[in-house]
Amino acid sequence: MKSMIKICLISALLISFAYPAVAENLCGERVDIIDTLKKRYQEVPVSMGLAGNGGVVEIFVSIKGSWTILVTRPTGVACVVSAGEAWESLKGPGEIDQGV
Repeated sequence: MKSMIKICLISALLISFAYPAVAENLCGERVDIIDTLKKRYQEVPVSMGLAGNGGVVEIFVSIKGSWTILVTRPTGVACVVSAGEAWESLKGPGEIDQGV
């Protein structure tokens, strides 16, 4: 049992060191990332907003359901912070059911 816990802790430690390296590879020029999202995944922007730190948050979606969240920092560096599949759009703020 102790060896299993030790393995889990070591794995978690290694992953925590590897994560920043992966994140760095997902950052670059905004136009280059957007171009890749459009050409490789057929994703286009569907939503955007301003984060508390001044970054611009954008959501890109394809008709196949793939999605990507891109954050562009005030410095101009853009980073993919998450991506996935099975995107489903919900009602927008003006379309919320008020429960007549």
